Amino acid sequence: MMTTEEMYEFDLNGYIVYRNVLSPEEIDKINTIIDSAEAGGKRKFSFFHLDPYFLDLMAHPQTLAVLKVMLGDWLRFDHAFGMEMSNTSRIPEDLHAGPLQEQLAFFYQWSQNQMRNGLVKVIYALNDVNPGDGGFICVPGSHKANVKYMPKPDFPLVVNPTLKAGDMLIFTEALVHGSKPWKAEQRRRVLIYSYAPGCLVWMNNDWCEPYRSLASTPVQKELLRPPHVGYCDQNFDISDGRFPRASIRSSVPFPKDEVVHSREVEDVYKKTRHSARLLLNGLQELRKLIFSS
Repeated sequence: MMTTEEMYEFDLNGYIVYRNVLSPEEIDKINTIIDSAEAGGKRKFSFFHLDPYFLDLMAHPQTLAVLKVMLGDWLRFDHAFGMEMSNTSRIPEDLHAGPLQEQLAFFYQWSQNQMRNGLVKVIYALNDVNPGDGGFICVPGSHKANVKYMPKPDFPLVVNPTLKAGDMLIFTEALVHGSKPWKAEQRRRVLIYSYAPGCLVWMNNDWCEPYRSLASTPVQKELLRPPHVGYCDQNFDISDGRFPRASIRSSVPFPKDEVVHSREVEDVYKKTRHSARLLLNGLQELRKLIFSS
C-alpha cells in the first residue's frame, strides 16, 4: 500500500525512500552469503542463484504492497543484480534513461486516477550513504519531462539521496538517473530488483527460467511467470459481434486495503439486491400465470 503522501512524493519526484525495510540481521545475512560465495568485488555481480533467501526478498510483502500501487496487481519480476563500488572504482559517470526510452519500456503516467509505470527498480542499501558519498544520483521530476535533454552529472538539479543500511529506494526507469564515483572509505553495496507490468519484459525472459523451479511459494511462482496480458478464454462466443476482453485476474495475492474492500462489499450488495428484485418480479409474473390459467 502507499499513503496519499507517498503517492504524491513519488508522483512529484519519480523515486521514494522507505526506511528500515531490512533489519540489521537481514543485512548481515545478505553480506555473509555474498562474501562467502566471493560474489562481490565487481561493479555489477550476480547474486540471485546464491541462496533461496533472495527469492524471499523478491517477494518481500512491504515491497510488493508498494509495487501493487505502482504497477497494478498483474505485475511480474524481471531481473536482478548487485552493485559494489569502492573509492578506487572506476565507473562511467553519466546520466541515462528518461521518459519513453528503451523501446518505450520506461514510462510513467497518471491516468484514470491510477499510477502507471513501465520498468521499476528497487534498491536495497546494504550500507549507509551519507551526503557526498556518491552512488545513485537522479534528476527529481525528470520522469515527466517534456523537453528532450540529457543533463550532465554536475547539473544543479541532480541529487544524491542519503540512505541508511536497510533502506529501500524505489524509482521508475522513466526517471533520469545514474551513478557518481564512490568517495567514502567503506564500500558501497546494493541489491537491485527490477519489476514490470505483467505484459512487459525488459531482460530476456530466459533470465528467470532457472529460478522458476526453485520458487517455493505461490507468490514467488506468480512473480516469475513469463510476460503476458492476462487470461482470455479462447472458446468464446462472438455471435453478438463483440470480441470479448481478456479477463485480467489479480495474479499476486495482495491484501486488500479498506477502501477497495468496502467498495467491493458495496458492489456485491447492489448486485445481490438487483438479482433479488429480478427474482421477486419473476415469481410474481409466474404467480399471475398460474392463477390466470
